[in-house]
Amino acid sequence: MADHSRRQEGLQRVQIGLTGLAGVVLLVGLANIVIDKARVDDIASAPPAVPTIDVNAAVAATTPKEPLAELGVQPAQEMAPIVPDLQPDPKIRKPMDQEPAPQTP
Repeated sequence: MADHSRRQEGLQRVQIGLTGLAGVVLLVGLANIVIDKARVDDIASAPPAVPTIDVNAAVAATTPKEPLAELGVQPAQEMAPIVPDLQPDPKIRKPMDQEPAPQTP
């Protein structure tokens, strides 16, 4: 008797698994149909043709002159801040990178 109920429980699990698998296959198929329909609608409603332009002029206009400046990695040449040359303060009489010499009284 226990063997029969165990077998019936196993059969029920297989049926549930196969039903779930069939449901997933149906959902994927439905999604594929919807995506294909959307692609067909996009192609059918393409915008009207644009007059042709000179390709070389278009490429030259869109080619970045300073790609790092466009990405924001470094400032552009015309936007670079101008920093004056660093000059030491003329009021300083002793070097600041050395220990001060001991003063004699």
